Amino acid sequence: MTATEEILVLSATALEQLALREAVAECVQRKVAEREWVSGKIGAQPVTLVETGIGAVNTAHALTCYLQAQRPQRVVQIGVGGAYPESGASVGDLALASEEYYGDLGVRTPDGWQSAELIGIPVLEKGRSYYNCFPTDEQWVQRAGAALPEAHIGPFVTVQECSGTDELGLERGRRFGALCENMEGAAAAHLCALYDVPFAELRAMSNIVEQRAREQWDLPGAAARAQAAAQELLEEGLCA
Repeated sequence: MTATEEILVLSATALEQLALREAVAECVQRKVAEREWVSGKIGAQPVTLVETGIGAVNTAHALTCYLQAQRPQRVVQIGVGGAYPESGASVGDLALASEEYYGDLGVRTPDGWQSAELIGIPVLEKGRSYYNCFPTDEQWVQRAGAALPEAHIGPFVTVQECSGTDELGLERGRRFGALCENMEGAAAAHLCALYDVPFAELRAMSNIVEQRAREQWDLPGAAARAQAAAQELLEEGLCA
């Protein structure tokens, strides 16, 4: 990989990066493996924005395409998330990931869900064995948290089966002591651990994870809030 000073910003959907695209100066657009890549600068910071598509597979594919060619200073996942009921987070709140968990990778037993450690085969061996949990960049989290003092900091959970009941939202939130759930973050953290690239994640809460009620969600507001916070960090040089 060729090392660069660039920050790679991942978002699952166009909605989660449209405002950031508008902030990019010296903009160059290209399509790679059917995904839109937008490169340029936000403030003085070189960036590439990649719309990956939703879910772990799309995220891992798009990120692999990039990391096979070059090494960014950091990968930052930006987007929306669902706040777990006991997290203390409300719709519209910002959250920074202290770590990322695969929330539905494991075994369903008569005693309930068990993590991938029960299978006994790590999903990654890189200096240590990784099963469900992947780290984020602790120093970055501290810097970003100081710049965004209103943001919650804690574990995020990545699922491919979104929690759509009160019971499942409470179960997953308690199991991981987590703030929120999403569909991409652990896959990006997994790939960054594999390629030795620092990873960070910033989301805004679009909904509470409870009985599914889309009319109570605020996807546009949460996407706008996450992007505004990300733009602030980029312009202040706090993503490097």
